[in-house]
Amino acid sequence: MSELLQDPFVQSSVLPLLAGLILVGALHLLRRSLAAAGIAAGFLVVFAMVIGLPALPPPSSMGKLFWASAVGLLLGAAADAAGVRGRVASAVLAVWLAASLLWIALPALDSAVAVVTLVILLGTAACVAFARGSETHGSEGGGSEGGGSPTAPAASLLALALAVGGTALIGSSASIAQMALALAASAGAFLLWNWPVERHGWGLSGRVATGIAVLLAAVLALFTQTQAAVLLLALPALLAGHVRRFLPQGDGLIGRAASAAAVTVVAVLPALVAIGAAYALTGGEASPY
Repeated sequence: MSELLQDPFVQSSVLPLLAGLILVGALHLLRRSLAAAGIAAGFLVVFAMVIGLPALPPPSSMGKLFWASAVGLLLGAAADAAGVRGRVASAVLAVWLAASLLWIALPALDSAVAVVTLVILLGTAACVAFARGSETHGSEGGGSEGGGSPTAPAASLLALALAVGGTALIGSSASIAQMALALAASAGAFLLWNWPVERHGWGLSGRVATGIAVLLAAVLALFTQTQAAVLLLALPALLAGHVRRFLPQGDGLIGRAASAAAVTVVAVLPALVAIGAAYALTGGEASPY
């Protein structure tokens, strides 16, 4: 069993998927509005199991990523438990995400390229923080319609995490690749819980998980030699919620299930484009990982 848990494939896919399924379900039983917190919680559990619990204060960018994510999880869960939404929730998320980015990026801000990268990351963080229509909590057995559906933002998170993980894997950044793919698997667990019937809302906890993907992108872009600029190609995944209104909305269980699957596929396409671009820029060389 210990050898199985040490397998990189298991660590970045099976383990976080199972952790996400368990934690999303457990938090749903505790309080329905906390279900989305299972994504970040699953990510942190796998991080601690695979990389280890970072020291305090953290000496590395990955250590800062872990503790910043832990703080974000606590903020998101507290806000969702208290029913905090709207501009207040967005402001809390924006402050946390901006502070986390600056904390992680500060040691790497030694060039104009690094400063421009940070500005782009902060702009992406603002889009995540002030995204509209992702806070409505679904009703048991039917989810929520329109912008309040949890499928679109969760699919966007899945796509962004896949883009970071795939790009890092091609660039031989093993730890970042593992953790980004683990976040994608945890998001996949949440999507499975909400398919074919949308059961949970997204809330601030879900948006915190999307913020963690941005933090992973920051570590990849600022602290590795990976062609992280290709991640810009994945940003249209954040528009999955807007794309949904142009997709056929089926009636009944089968129709809703097909619609949710279509949204997920559309969200993931930009991530695949980004990964393909990263692979092309390496000259088609496979990563040793």
